[in-house]
Amino acid sequence: MRKIKSRVALALVIVLAGVAGWFATKQYRCKRRNAEFSRRIEIVEKDAREQIKVGTKKDAVARFYKEHEIPFEVVRVNDMGFQAIGTLYTIGGCEPLGCGTDEALIGVRVQVDEEGTVTGEPRVVDMYTNCL
Repeated sequence: MRKIKSRVALALVIVLAGVAGWFATKQYRCKRRNAEFSRRIEIVEKDAREQIKVGTKKDAVARFYKEHEIPFEVVRVNDMGFQAIGTLYTIGGCEPLGCGTDEALIGVRVQVDEEGTVTGEPRVVDMYTNCL
């Protein structure tokens, strides 16, 4: 009887160690992906401030989006005029509470005139996409 209890205890310890190892690995990967996602957002924000200033021409705006692999289009937004709007769908870090997946986006929007010249400050947003 004593041998059975020892084996059960040993099996339980092994299972608990495996679960703890899995959880620690998951947390490490989450932290790493969160840091990478945050760093990517910071780079896009910094580059947007530096490269998409008022007066920047259409070709430089297009180059910014291309360098950051963000698909974009220039659209007319009601009475607000034209905007260059780009959205990059990506994987964030680990989903926050209430979100179903790690899917996220980084969006860049800037006011432009009819010829594509920047007329306003760029706005960068980020969010997880499958949240309640």
